[in-house]
Amino acid sequence: MSAFQSMLTLQMQLFVFVAAGFILTRTGTITKQGKKSLSDLLINFILPCNIICSFQMDMSTQLLASCGLMLVVASAGQLLFLLLSRVLFRRGSAGQLACLRYATVCSNAGFLGLPIIGGVFDAMGTLLTSVALIPQRVVMWSAGLSQFTKTDGRSVARKLITHPCIIAVFIGFVLLLCGNPVLPAFLQKALSSASGTTTCLSMMVIGSILAGAEHINWRDRTLWWFTLCRLVLIPLLVYAIMLPFPFDRTLRGVMVLIAGMPAGSTTAILAARYDGDAPFASCIVFITTLLSLITLPLLCLIL
Repeated sequence: MSAFQSMLTLQMQLFVFVAAGFILTRTGTITKQGKKSLSDLLINFILPCNIICSFQMDMSTQLLASCGLMLVVASAGQLLFLLLSRVLFRRGSAGQLACLRYATVCSNAGFLGLPIIGGVFDAMGTLLTSVALIPQRVVMWSAGLSQFTKTDGRSVARKLITHPCIIAVFIGFVLLLCGNPVLPAFLQKALSSASGTTTCLSMMVIGSILAGAEHINWRDRTLWWFTLCRLVLIPLLVYAIMLPFPFDRTLRGVMVLIAGMPAGSTTAILAARYDGDAPFASCIVFITTLLSLITLPLLCLIL
């Protein structure tokens, strides 16, 4: 099965989960507090289990080299995204610019990227995505957060080393370097069972986010310009930059799909918390998330 067919099948499955989250939220089954609880559950437990499971493969020099290269490439990618956030978005209110620039460097590659890329490139895709998200989380809590409020190095370091997903990457690497010793059966089954719920829960959270968006100005040119950049132009630029180099197909595919992810849901959260343009932030999250269900399978055609 080609990458496009895999992505198309996966997207149809994701649509079912997104629709379930949307309907359950609109009918009141998933409340505002319930949505927050689901998000916290994903970040603090489900995604870490998924990450640890992705490291359970035979350790080799090539695997470690791939992870190291992914870290370097992803770091360069974040620098590119920072530059593009300044070049592409120069007009608008201060609140809008903060949302646009933050959402350019901080995509929804955590909630959406891990299950989607893992579905296309299997465990190796999940592993490389987990590594690639390290630079994004550094930028998220430093240059990204500075769009809304001041940050300092100490708080960035504290948030980085205490983030459950970063801890999971560390645990996964330790187990990998130790030759992935056989875990107790109950623990292995618990990790696998929790990891298996990643796609369903993360997509239901996305559906819940979509259900909460209101008052979208469909004629807002800034909204559509950002959508075009976030979902089409940026991933195509990343693909064009990487194409001349002899990167592994999986590594290149992971990086392109990460670059094509929609705006991170934290955009709306931070805008609301720090007096940014929260309604506008909700709109860009809604539109890019909705249309990514179409653009991501299309991106697979070039991988």
